[in-house]
Amino acid sequence: MKNLIAWFADNHVAANLLMILIVVGGVVSLPLLRTEVFPVVTPNEISVNVSYLGAGPTEVEQNITIPVEDALRGVANIKKMTSRSGRGSSRITLQVERQANIQTVVDEVQSRIDGIRSFPRDIEPPRIRHNVQNDDIIDIIISGVTDQKTLATVARRVRSELLALPAVNLIDARGFPPNLISIEVSEFDLRRLGISMAFVANAISESSVDISVGSIRNGFGSLQIRAEGRAYYEKEFSDITLLQQPNGTRIKLGDIAEIKDGVSERFFLFRSKGKPSIVLETQLSPGQDVLELTSAVNQYLESANGTFPLGIDVSTWRDDSVEFYQRLEMLISNSLTGLILVFVLLVMFLRLDLALWVTFGIVIAFCGAFMVMKFFDFSINQISLFGFLLVLGIVVDDAIVVGEGIHATQRTRHKGLKGAIYGAQNLSLPIILSVFTTILAVVPLLMFESETGQQARDIAVVVSGALIFSLVECLLILPCHLSNPKPFEPKYEWYQKFRVFQKKVAQWLIDFARYQYKPFIEKCLNVKYLTASIFFSVLILFTTAYVLGFIRSSFNPEIPSNIMRYSVEISETAPEGTAERIHDTMIDAIGGLGGLEEEYEQKTGMARNILFPNYDSFVFGNNIRMSLEMSSEAMAIIDVEEVMSAWQKRVGEVPEAIEMSLRNSRTTGRPGGGDLSFYVSASNDADLEEAVERVKLEMRDIQGLTQIYDNRDRQGQELRLSLKPAAEHYGLTLGTLSDQVRLGFYGRIVQRIPRDGETVDVHVRYPLDARQNLNALREMYIQTPEGGEIPFNMVAEMDYVPILNSPERVNGQNIIKVQARMNKNLVSPYQAYKYLEDGIFINLKSEYSGFAVIPDGSVEEQGIFFNELSFYLSIVLLAIYALLAIGLRSYVEPIIILTAVPFGFVGALIGHLIIGMPVSLYSFLGLFAAAGVVINDNLVLVDCIKNLKKEGMNFTDAIAEGGRMRFRAIILTSITTFIGLTPIMLETSYQAIFIIPMVVSLTFGVLFATMITLILVPCLYDIKETIVGNFSFLRSRDGERLV
Repeated sequence: MKNLIAWFADNHVAANLLMILIVVGGVVSLPLLRTEVFPVVTPNEISVNVSYLGAGPTEVEQNITIPVEDALRGVANIKKMTSRSGRGSSRITLQVERQANIQTVVDEVQSRIDGIRSFPRDIEPPRIRHNVQNDDIIDIIISGVTDQKTLATVARRVRSELLALPAVNLIDARGFPPNLISIEVSEFDLRRLGISMAFVANAISESSVDISVGSIRNGFGSLQIRAEGRAYYEKEFSDITLLQQPNGTRIKLGDIAEIKDGVSERFFLFRSKGKPSIVLETQLSPGQDVLELTSAVNQYLESANGTFPLGIDVSTWRDDSVEFYQRLEMLISNSLTGLILVFVLLVMFLRLDLALWVTFGIVIAFCGAFMVMKFFDFSINQISLFGFLLVLGIVVDDAIVVGEGIHATQRTRHKGLKGAIYGAQNLSLPIILSVFTTILAVVPLLMFESETGQQARDIAVVVSGALIFSLVECLLILPCHLSNPKPFEPKYEWYQKFRVFQKKVAQWLIDFARYQYKPFIEKCLNVKYLTASIFFSVLILFTTAYVLGFIRSSFNPEIPSNIMRYSVEISETAPEGTAERIHDTMIDAIGGLGGLEEEYEQKTGMARNILFPNYDSFVFGNNIRMSLEMSSEAMAIIDVEEVMSAWQKRVGEVPEAIEMSLRNSRTTGRPGGGDLSFYVSASNDADLEEAVERVKLEMRDIQGLTQIYDNRDRQGQELRLSLKPAAEHYGLTLGTLSDQVRLGFYGRIVQRIPRDGETVDVHVRYPLDARQNLNALREMYIQTPEGGEIPFNMVAEMDYVPILNSPERVNGQNIIKVQARMNKNLVSPYQAYKYLEDGIFINLKSEYSGFAVIPDGSVEEQGIFFNELSFYLSIVLLAIYALLAIGLRSYVEPIIILTAVPFGFVGALIGHLIIGMPVSLYSFLGLFAAAGVVINDNLVLVDCIKNLKKEGMNFTDAIAEGGRMRFRAIILTSITTFIGLTPIMLETSYQAIFIIPMVVSLTFGVLFATMITLILVPCLYDIKETIVGNFSFLRSRDGERLV
């Protein structure tokens, strides 16, 4: 390596060509990189969805969910199975081991489910798929004061034309009313004609057909034979003949049935700014570019906007590329500001040419990272941009250490080329070791299985790529540029004056190291055990404070958004019209008299359409969803939490709601990031319910937990049928009774017809007024096997039975899901769960047989992440230790170097306390970068001390002198890292909020660890020398100490 350094330093052409090649490669690669808002993380999940229309939750659970769970027992590589049974559908979710081949597992699941023979005959075919995440990037809103059919026509046209664009692959539509053809026949008409509902359904199925029946081949070719008679519209269904009477009269379907060709009876509503709307959500498929996608959509709308019907408005909303650009602009502008500050600071202490090349080294390292990202097909996204921030301090550190080392060598020993070569060669070992130890530290990010960990893969690629090219720049390019015996200095008078001032500042730092720091460290070495004790006491104090929860933490960081999302789910038993009433209340809270728009227009003087550019609302069945957008201008002067609180206050209490949430953030990792959620199971239902009540009672004592509830709160009622003894006399079974009641009150989907680009169900059933009337069931007649009719009340009875609206199961066991909202400023989900786990859960396990708790949501994700982190961290520490031990030829010196890393954590905690923010996942990512800087500085210091000892200096003097010699490089590294990232740390825009914890960890971690490097590490080195210095067996053959 030393020969290579010397060759490049002496060959300006080779060094410059290498530099140009890297820069040009980076410049060419950058525009070719894909852009994403966040890296796509595909969960290793398989979903099994089975529809059993008309069935209640209990029936779905017994006939669908449990048979599927039983069939899937023993399938390899399934680590968790959860299920939820609702009205008319069952969903089973399978979490698959990360190392498994997902398609193999899908095929095995499909095979097992195909083998189930006990499914009811009326179920839809099971749908099995690998869950793939496709992010919504830009929404197209089609709105206007017109009928839904006109909106739907325009929306279908827009969707079709968008999908014809090369850049658009996926579009999900919201707001299309679910179309349905409902054929309704009364009980009276059925009995009048002596027919049954099954007879009507069969007549439609047999008459409304399109079918190919073969072909005739002759000498003239092949002639296809086909029957076409499928009905598509109301008139065509009306003309279907049901039966022909003896007198020749034909009874048509339209004679006895009311045929409704329209939308579903379930309450449906979609509005944008109060107007009927349809939204097309344009999604990013894997491998797509977000900027290319949004550009294609916007260009299409610009060209097509004048072609839509009068009164129809087609516009975009929730364009993620805007937020991406804003964050990118914020990062670039603040990074450039930081880079300028770093350059100015370096110029104050180093030569102009040295400061320029150290700063330009950042550009070279980043260009190299761009090439690596392109080679491995990684995208520019908000996570990879963090990687560039993280590695910035390490890149600057490497360049400063080598540059300052060359500068010091040229100043004190060798001039020009010889000084550049000697200075770089002297530092090559610690620089190479520091780079590869940092790369080893981020390698685990490539191997995480948790969804949270997978998002950090981009960081590992960016950091590794930048560090490799930073190493190339420091050792092969920088020495050449610093080899001139007469460094470049402008002849301007102002610069000469500045140069005089700069020399005074530089000399001041050198004098400070010699006359202030060196005497101080000598005193510390005299009381080295006391000094070490003080530092380790601080480490224990802050670590204990964090573990015990005195320092706030929030594992899944909330990523701020300018969209507030209000979600309400009401009970199935709520009166008719409840969802519409709640929806209107939520709308009035925004745009009504005294609403948010009016209040904040008066407070700020900003127009309503600038404050809140848009809001939409969606109601279907029992679910109400609303989204409210705040502009960037509004968010700069208004606290979003204040707006959310005001909105919530205006909506007020909703007693019919079983679940409500109001958020303005996206959370990394799994859903449920801000709430506490876990499953409880026990051997029997009585013990389970009693244990859950005790858990909920204990949860009320945890400060910060609110709205504690469980899925039993979703209880409803069902009418359960049973046979009377008389039914047996008429040959009736519960199955035949249920089939006839189902045909009338739920009906039968006799056909699914393709029409206008969608599939329309054809449903045969009783009229709506009969299906809403309990007396219609009591007055119903049941047909016997012999063809007779018996009143329902003679053969059947009914009872009201309480049921869970959505029973859930985990790994085939009945569970109760306990949830709670929480105040994130008082407690985190993990802290609350640990409090319960270490307390009442232990007691309940001893009191109730089979009692178990399974974490869910962010608690489960955090557990998985930290289990992976502890496993990979132990391996990485061993690998780093081995690398350092081999490179330094010592068993103990690597431990001294790594000792400073935990103190970076202390610095990060202090920084979070000063700034007043919780420790989050991004805080830990910042610590990775801080650890890289700290290891680098410690390596350089230890290497310098060892070199001085080899030159014959007493080890105590060598420690003090080594600290003095490396003082300037270490101080400059810390100050440049802090100054360079200060603009981002002081950023107040909402786009920077979730970056700041990472920056705080990096800057304060490096600052605090600097004291460790300059004070604690010399003391630990002295302690090591004192303890083992006299043991001859710890020496190698050449007399060098092995420890």
